[in-house]
Amino acid sequence: MEIKILGTGCSTCKALYETTQSVVQELGLDANVVKEDDLTKIMAYHVMSLPALVVDEKVVSKGQKLSRSAVITLLTQNNKTPQTPDEIKKMVKERYNELATQEKQPCCCSSVPMDPSKKTFTIMSENYSHLKGYVADADLGVGCGLPTEYARIQKGDTVLDLGSGAGNDCFVARVETGETGKILGIDFAENMVERARKNAAKMNYQNMDFLLGDIENLPLSDDSVDIVISNCVLNLLPNKSKIFKEIYRVLKVGGHFCVSDIVLEGYFPKAFTESASMYAGCIASAIQKTEYLAEIEKANFKDICVERTKSVMIPDDVLQQHLDQDTIEAYKSGQVGIYSITVTGKKIE
Repeated sequence: MEIKILGTGCSTCKALYETTQSVVQELGLDANVVKEDDLTKIMAYHVMSLPALVVDEKVVSKGQKLSRSAVITLLTQNNKTPQTPDEIKKMVKERYNELATQEKQPCCCSSVPMDPSKKTFTIMSENYSHLKGYVADADLGVGCGLPTEYARIQKGDTVLDLGSGAGNDCFVARVETGETGKILGIDFAENMVERARKNAAKMNYQNMDFLLGDIENLPLSDDSVDIVISNCVLNLLPNKSKIFKEIYRVLKVGGHFCVSDIVLEGYFPKAFTESASMYAGCIASAIQKTEYLAEIEKANFKDICVERTKSVMIPDDVLQQHLDQDTIEAYKSGQVGIYSITVTGKKIE
């Protein structure tokens, strides 16, 4: 991959060059990064605002002060080599660490884009403001459902939230468990864990703990929680099988999970789903709905129920950019689609 940074030597141009070099090294991309400051050569790209990022002679950004995660998005989007599971997790972690330091500017699960490099086409985020326990500083707008609404939480329950972020679902769940319950949140983004802990400290909650950890290898003992919840997180990670087996392991016998997540129905061209994952992390590793439910069954859960299904709408300009007309018509007719589902399942033995 040939990467060029078009610029005239300003601090923003220099920062983009250095960030791009660092990202290439971090991701192990087979790429050559060069600076182009010759105005005659820059004009050949028909760029009117600088700096500009060019990948394999294609201008992918111009006149933007790109964040590190935005550069990762643009380079992986244009990298022909398929991403490994570890690369996907690294990208997601980077994105959410950055999001944790910002105000409410949804990065993937709402209709409000953060910046052009993270073009958002999903309209999924739910309104939490009417729920008891709602904490505005914990609502980053990146959920795709209301798992607590179907989790059947009782007083005194121990509830585990996977991918707890800034603590949004944890604070709502705490209202249901009461003072006698216990709320645990696990996230692999250090900044998210720090923000959630600060939010909990402001509320002076004593029965709540946020842990740094990987949900594919939970830092909890067997049979230790009553309920597991998660909101638009599992779809981001490649190994669904391992995740659901971990959920099963930490649940007590008779315990259950309630997960809101993103799934696909019907088959989009691979180029579309890979590109969409770069625009909006919410479908980075989303799989077919039937496959998703099969993974839950393989983990030995019983009484599996899809409590709610919500269609995710994609604007026409994005569809036309990535799909042929036949696939667009199939999508609009409901033959293929992207959905937010809320699923429950029980550990019986």
